[in-house]
Amino acid sequence: MWKALSLVGGVGVSGLLAHKLVPETGYVSYAANSPIEDRYVVSDLSNHKAKCAAVFDGHGGWQVADFLHKNLVPKLESTVSKYSNLKPNTQKILTEVFDALEEEIYQNAKGSYSMGFGNVSSVGACGLVAILVEDTLAVANAGDCQAVVVKVKDGKVTGENICEIHSSNIESEKQKLRKEHPGEEDIVLCKHPKACYVKGRLMPTRCFGDFYLKHQEFNNPEGLTSLYGFRKPKIKDFTGPYITHKPDVKVLKVDSESKFLILATDGLWDEMDEPTAAQIAYEAGGPQEAAKALLEKALEAAAKDRGITLEQLKSLQQGYKRRAHDDITIVVLPLSNP
Repeated sequence: MWKALSLVGGVGVSGLLAHKLVPETGYVSYAANSPIEDRYVVSDLSNHKAKCAAVFDGHGGWQVADFLHKNLVPKLESTVSKYSNLKPNTQKILTEVFDALEEEIYQNAKGSYSMGFGNVSSVGACGLVAILVEDTLAVANAGDCQAVVVKVKDGKVTGENICEIHSSNIESEKQKLRKEHPGEEDIVLCKHPKACYVKGRLMPTRCFGDFYLKHQEFNNPEGLTSLYGFRKPKIKDFTGPYITHKPDVKVLKVDSESKFLILATDGLWDEMDEPTAAQIAYEAGGPQEAAKALLEKALEAAAKDRGITLEQLKSLQQGYKRRAHDDITIVVLPLSNP
């Protein structure tokens, strides 16, 4: 199921595999982890005047994100083929695709887990997928990636995140978990205000995989230790699922003010806010230039926060670099003609 990702100079080439590329879309992926756990997709959808773009942010390993990268477009196209008209059904299609991908990951993981490969239960990926068909933009998000629409009105550039962020750092998500699991004092545990975890284990509250927080059968039923490959101890009095893969889906019309859609993993948003990203993207001159400029500014911000130069940051060994910043993956999709 899992295969290695090729890297070139710290920039992942995962988006260049097995898909018909959308040439005017900008994309870049920069590794902090070793190997990188992010993936991205840019593609046309066959037999439709539609574009697809996505970013996947893996955690606990790269495998789930890589599976999503390889299977998103085929799953989208097979799902789209069931509908006579794509445009009015984008929300339904994206929801079905998320369900189908989760189910396939689940079925693959079951066999490995039953043979004692405990790590498969704690590998997951946040997913953010966009479909652009004519003047309709549909975006589905499960996790803490962000989709930001860059608009220009009367010379003013704005950037708005259009999907909910699913993180246990967010108060509304904490309250939701506490309501669904009353009496569980450890339902959300925080090391500090920006480092909170579901059952003390995972920050995102929605994602693909991470079945040990969804299904009792993956909750280390025999209570085996890490010596046997089980990363997480058994959850006592399991009342899961604690998290879900179900996406927040938004559908909106693209107007003349809409210029770009920025899809990015949280490695970018850790280093800058939406208005800053929107301004950088708009001033860059084009989608690929925008993706590169956003990455460079994020790395500059990370270096400044850590009290080192940009050159010193870039020279850090992959893996050790994760202490300075996260994997960063950015896709910039144009929404209007120049």
